Amino acid sequence: MIFYDIDSLAEKQGIDNKYLLTVAVANRARTLSEQKGRTLDEDNEKFISTALQEFDFSAVHISLEDSPSGKDGAVPDSSHE
Repeated sequence: MIFYDIDSLAEKQGIDNKYLLTVAVANRARTLSEQKGRTLDEDNEKFISTALQEFDFSAVHISLEDSPSGKDGAVPDSSHE
């Protein structure tokens, strides 16, 4: 398991609220776990590790604006796919 410094990850994401980041990472991990047919890479133990890596590599970002579904939260960055 990789350990992340939540403060430096929040700074890298450009937000000043580490609790918002924690909720966004948890929501992303839940989304990953609920995707049908989704399996983890062998080097990742849990969905939370995958979610943290995505935030660390800026594969997802936090959007505080209303999304089309009307919810706020983590939005996958389509430029990295």
